[in-house]
Amino acid sequence: MNHPAKLHQQIKAASDAFAMMVETHFAAWNLTAEESAVARLGLQGYGVDECADILQTRPEIAEHHQNNVFFKVGVSCWSDLMRFMTEQLLSGAKRETPCPFVWS
Repeated sequence: MNHPAKLHQQIKAASDAFAMMVETHFAAWNLTAEESAVARLGLQGYGVDECADILQTRPEIAEHHQNNVFFKVGVSCWSDLMRFMTEQLLSGAKRETPCPFVWS
């Protein structure tokens, strides 16, 4: 049985690994700071209007950044990007060596 403190450590480690993987991919895809901000929010489930509100910009600008992300990454929606990220994490867990965090 896991103790709450150990479970908390495991969740923190997984969260840190996911955040590192996301940032590594964003850099490899050459996302701008604005595109990265919209992408982070999109991965959290926010829509374009919500992204615009949070980032204090117009919805058209947030949508433009979203479209740039989709084009650079080669996906058509946030769920496709999240699926890719999740597959990267899960495939890395099955290997004896750490996930290399690169687009394959």
